[in-house]
Amino acid sequence: MSEQVHIIGGGITGLFLAYHHTKRGDSVTLYELSDRLGGLIGTKTVEEGLVELAANGVLLTDSMKSMLDDIGLVPLYPNKASKRRYFWIHQKLSRLPISIFTGLRLLYTVGFKKLKFNEEQNFETWAGQMFGISVTKNIMEPAIGGVYGTRLDSLQAESIFSKWDGSGKSTILKEVKKNKEKTYGTVSFPKGMEDLVSHLIAYLKPKIQIKTQFQSESLEDILKWEGKIRVCMSLKNLLPLLGNQIKKEESPNLLSITTITRFGKIHLTKKPCFGILFGKNEGIHALGVLSNSDIFPDRANGGLHSETWIYPSAAKTDETISWESILEKDRNQITKKTDTPKAVYVTSWKGAFPAYDRKLFLFNKRLDDLESGWIAKGKNIRFFGNYRKGIGLRSLFESTSRE
Repeated sequence: MSEQVHIIGGGITGLFLAYHHTKRGDSVTLYELSDRLGGLIGTKTVEEGLVELAANGVLLTDSMKSMLDDIGLVPLYPNKASKRRYFWIHQKLSRLPISIFTGLRLLYTVGFKKLKFNEEQNFETWAGQMFGISVTKNIMEPAIGGVYGTRLDSLQAESIFSKWDGSGKSTILKEVKKNKEKTYGTVSFPKGMEDLVSHLIAYLKPKIQIKTQFQSESLEDILKWEGKIRVCMSLKNLLPLLGNQIKKEESPNLLSITTITRFGKIHLTKKPCFGILFGKNEGIHALGVLSNSDIFPDRANGGLHSETWIYPSAAKTDETISWESILEKDRNQITKKTDTPKAVYVTSWKGAFPAYDRKLFLFNKRLDDLESGWIAKGKNIRFFGNYRKGIGLRSLFESTSRE
């Protein structure tokens, strides 16, 4: 039976949700505050190659494959060289930043140690007790910090792994198997991630109503709408809409991220690679760097090498220092060479990402309560986004498919 569905927010989450409801035969209206759909996801084509505005790829699953077939988009698979990944530990590059003994201990922890969260501990403290100092510092810090846009002491395990049973009755291995879906690795598209947005829009346009530059109504007015209401706004835009439904002290923390795509002649590493993750207190300001032209073909022109560096806002402590100079200082430590870039493109997102800390965990609990309360009164409203059930495009696609 067809239902009326109102989707507020035309970012990638809203587009995914519109796709799933369209497949079910629902009548969908998509409302976007700006004049552009896709949110943070997009690609800029420049003389030197492609510049991704946010994500540079998506983890491919069978359900994602099915969607790509529907919208007529062929995935671009990575080069074999991209399997090589580096950590920057002890001021040098390493593919295995822990000892064999520590590695065996890690395997034991994953397979047999009971998983128990502690709401009073940040991720760094919790991981130190769970995995040991070496694994936390040399693997968890660069890997988790790089994905979530900040350091571990600003994160919380319970918030990041909210779908896992952290009561002390299960293991990490059991939780991974329980939630596991077959994946085919990270893919992109011939014209970058903008291809995903443009193909989704082309698929949806004949099937749904799209209203851009939507003037956001009050929450009370939105709750008067008939049918399902699905709010996919960014957390930054959602908080004003919620108004007095959320107390000031309940508001989650927001992170600002800057990505810098650099084109130059000299490769970052001697061998092609996926990129480098940087440990804490290792003398590098960046959280990580992706070697774009090593990962996917046709990312750079004219024999240039393309890299995207990811920085937290805290990396820029002095406004008189440019992001470009911060990048070059970091890069010189790795290459030990001076290489004047051909071009550098800076993209800064202010308050665009949620901090996966204790406050976010409690905020989501509050949203759960609000949803339940409204549904009990006959108002079918739910919230979706990168602050709800996991970060990354795969998580967003899966969470919207289950609704």
